[in-house]
Formats: sequence, C-alpha cells, structure tokens
Amino acid sequence: MPARISLQVPDKSLLDAYQAALRSGWSPNTTRNVAPQQLAAIAADPDAFLAEIRGGPGRIRLPDGREVDRIPGPTRWIFAEDRAERPFIGSINLRWQEKDGRPILALPEHVLGHVGYTILPAFAGQGYATAALAAMLAVAREAGLPEITITCDATNHASRRIIEKNGGRLIETFVAPLYSPCQRLRFIVSTAS
Repeated sequence: MPARISLQVPDKSLLDAYQAALRSGWSPNTTRNVAPQQLAAIAADPDAFLAEIRGGPGRIRLPDGREVDRIPGPTRWIFAEDRAERPFIGSINLRWQEKDGRPILALPEHVLGHVGYTILPAFAGQGYATAALAAMLAVAREAGLPEITITCDATNHASRRIIEKNGGRLIETFVAPLYSPCQRLRFIVSTAS
C-alpha cells in the first residue's frame, strides 16, 4: 500500500512538531545543518519565522558565506497520514523565478533544482518522500511550471529512486563546486498529471 501523506502550510499549530524534529538533529537543509539557526529564529519571533518559511522574502547564506535573496516559493511540512499519531516526517519546498509575472524554468547558479526535500531518518525508505514529491508536482503544475529540475548526489540511490518513481528523466551528471566536489545528477520531471 502506498504511503499516505499530507503537505501542510507551516503554521503555529504545527510548530511544536517541527521544533521537536530540529531538536532531534534533523535539518531541512540537505547541504548543511540549519537546525540551530531555525530554533533561534523561532524563539526570537515565531511569526516572522513562519512568514519567511511559507515562501516570503528572505536571505539565505550560501556555503561560501555569501548571502543572497531567497527565491520565493512554498514550503510544506510533510505529515504521515497512514499513522494514527500523524507525525511530522519532513519538509519539501518548491522554488522558481518569474519573468513578467510568469514562472520560468531558469534558476540562478546557487539553486540546483526547483524542489528540495528531506525526511526524518526514522521515516526514510517507507515511500513518504515519493508521495511528497508527487504531491509537490501538483503544486508546481498549479503554479504554471510544465516541468521541474531536481538534483541529487550521484551516490544517493534512494533519492534517485524517488525522483525516477515520479517520472524523472536523467539529463546530466555534473559538479556544483559551491556545494561540494561530488558528482550530482540532474533530472527533468514533467508536472503533467
């Protein structure tokens, strides 16, 4: 039976579950641990944190220390709907640029793909990320994106399977020196239902 999830807009009523995941050592960023920063931001001003994470304007720090404007786009928190306690199990976001008020496929060099996701280790390998990506493809379609780009490390076989189960077509192997010297895979995924 496929995993059942819901994608929830980050909200104060869900913040305790999110903070518990951060305190457990999970990070919503796959390239560096941002849990301490996010816990501090929540403690300082939970409303401002939620506004930014929901897709509002903000700044991000790149691995090389530079700060750049964050590309707006929705972040959704993932909950397991096939478990009685409906636990928080991860986060997924979608990002894109616009030109003349319409989404475009091009991304700045520091953004490797349109979608990023991460699942708490206790819930990995159970189909939740596959279901979350499928649900986010529907969000991308509604936003007007006919396809998305998504990447993973070449050695991340689990993420590759998730992308391929959602129709991902490998288009290249590349290196993103800003993040690491490791090889990465770039996929194109259609948002057509």
